[in-house]
Amino acid sequence: MKKRKRVKRWMKLDNSAMIYPAIRNARFSTMFRVSVTLTEEVDPKVLQTALEDTVKRIPFFGMRLRTGLFWRYLEQNDGVAQVEADVANPCKPIGKGENGGFLFRVRVDGCRIALEPFHVLTDGNGAMVFLKTLAARYLTLMGKQIPFTDGVLDTSARPKKGELEDAFSKYAAFQKRAPRRESKAYHFKGTLEPFPTLHIISATIPLGPLLEKARAAKATLTEFLAANYILALHRLQTAERHLREKDVKLCVPVNLRKFFPSDTLRNFVLYLTPGIDPGYGDYTLEEIVEQVHCQMRMRLNQKYIAAQICTNVSDERNPFIRMVPLLFKDWAMSMAFRVVGESCFSATLSNLGEAKVPDAMRPYVERFDFLLGASKINRGNLTAVSYGGSLVLNFTRTTRETFIEREFFTQLVKLGIPVKIESNGQ
Repeated sequence: MKKRKRVKRWMKLDNSAMIYPAIRNARFSTMFRVSVTLTEEVDPKVLQTALEDTVKRIPFFGMRLRTGLFWRYLEQNDGVAQVEADVANPCKPIGKGENGGFLFRVRVDGCRIALEPFHVLTDGNGAMVFLKTLAARYLTLMGKQIPFTDGVLDTSARPKKGELEDAFSKYAAFQKRAPRRESKAYHFKGTLEPFPTLHIISATIPLGPLLEKARAAKATLTEFLAANYILALHRLQTAERHLREKDVKLCVPVNLRKFFPSDTLRNFVLYLTPGIDPGYGDYTLEEIVEQVHCQMRMRLNQKYIAAQICTNVSDERNPFIRMVPLLFKDWAMSMAFRVVGESCFSATLSNLGEAKVPDAMRPYVERFDFLLGASKINRGNLTAVSYGGSLVLNFTRTTRETFIEREFFTQLVKLGIPVKIESNGQ
């Protein structure tokens, strides 16, 4: 009797994930990284067991990317993801045939556990849930008692349906669509380093004084950081003496779970692009804070965000587009990203907010980090995550010069905010 072939599980890519395979290349990996530093050195063998347990609990991490005639999709990977040693240059793209087909890496170095996912799988929120669950499972295997709260999942439980949903499709109402057109933005050049060099400058800042300054300026922490970043970029553009100054804008991801109820661990973010037009003259920090605050407030509402979701999902649902072969879709998405995507912002600022863990886990966790890979056009990015009363900022860049980081941190020091700086020494 002929044996029946086992059918592998598969999933559609969520709406946000569809573009990443089309735009990734050696200089734009679309990878990012979250890491946790424990108080004791990590045992890689125990971490390997914890990783296998965590992938069973969050199963789409155990999938590979497949290419069909019209769309890509995720398919069950029968292999086992392996823990590997950390490297000096993180967020390197995962090439075809590498990494056993898995779309993420787990790396270990001393006390640090790092997760590097391809953005096809998840966003920063989903990655943090995976990382915290992995770290908690590791600590449990080491004899600690960690409860399942604050984003730590029970690895012995079955995955919940809501954790796997495409929340974009769920909330895509048929309504007015948001416009996509935006002005072109300034991009700093600098001396591009050989691939895969990624310079990282990390700063640890006490959260209290920074929050005081942000509140005094009537801004959120993200808005205040964005204003300081924009000011540093504005000064660099002025120093470069451009004949025609372009807008200085940031790409700021927004976690949509704050506006639309969802337990999804997949992608569920949209992007705002606050900024300034230097054509009107020089700006002070106070003026930029006010501009950023007003622009963010104007668009951070459920109606506008729903219109953006509708715009993105309507293309996916268009019957004509659905029948276009993937080869042409890739070309169209790549061109669209150049025209209405990467060219429309100068850099990215992503703030994951506070990394919460169960109280029983706190004695074993020293800090969290978050960083983004950089691209050939947008050669520098800034990320933020807070834990235990401290904010950790990570600048990543593919260029040699450090003008922006020096300007940014000098501004904070002038405001009376203490800054402790480290780098990966490249």
